[in-house]
Amino acid sequence: MVITTPDLVSGFQLAGVETFAVEDVEAAEEMLQQLLTGGEASLIVVQRALLEVMNPRLQRQAEASYQPVVMAIPGGLPTLTRGERRRHVSALLRRAIGFQITFGGEQSAGSK
Repeated sequence: MVITTPDLVSGFQLAGVETFAVEDVEAAEEMLQQLLTGGEASLIVVQRALLEVMNPRLQRQAEASYQPVVMAIPGGLPTLTRGERRRHVSALLRRAIGFQITFGGEQSAGSK
């Protein structure tokens, strides 16, 4: 399930993802709270720009949640470098599945 702004909804819907369009941070907070307590979602994806301005208590609740897992994703055009995007995806995967994933040619943090 994805919580995002109306301009990004179509792309997620084309991919077959249940998507909730919100106009402002208050609507995003309300939707996130409903999804966290509703018991239907196993993964909630929130546009990073929305999550970063939400109530700090709700941010902590989302960060600590393991059922469902809440993940922030960037919205719109890429703002991270290629290396930063790889590290971000790796961190998202580690949080979602519990394992560190390394991409071809990389070493894990503990190996030399």
